[in-house]
Amino acid sequence: MPLTEPNAKTLAAAGLIRAGLADDADAGVLIIQQNGGKHPGDVGELEELVIALTSLSVRVLLSACGWDVDRAVKVVEQWTDRYAKHPATRRTP
Repeated sequence: MPLTEPNAKTLAAAGLIRAGLADDADAGVLIIQQNGGKHPGDVGELEELVIALTSLSVRVLLSACGWDVDRAVKVVEQWTDRYAKHPATRRTP
């Protein structure tokens, strides 16, 4: 799977970055749990990696947007709109 192509978890990843931008830890934990992560207090190495990647992604995006949170949120919303329309992001029953 190419790293630049949307897949079924792309929307969740965009939501996780948006939660990071909003400093909404509860939403971030919920997104991780809904996508196979463990519950708080039972965090493993994979969850720690996801949190670290999210934190780094948020900092990179903020830096690219001149540290303007509103602008960064708009970028994530554009991603979300585009990914929501991509067939690879739709879950199959």
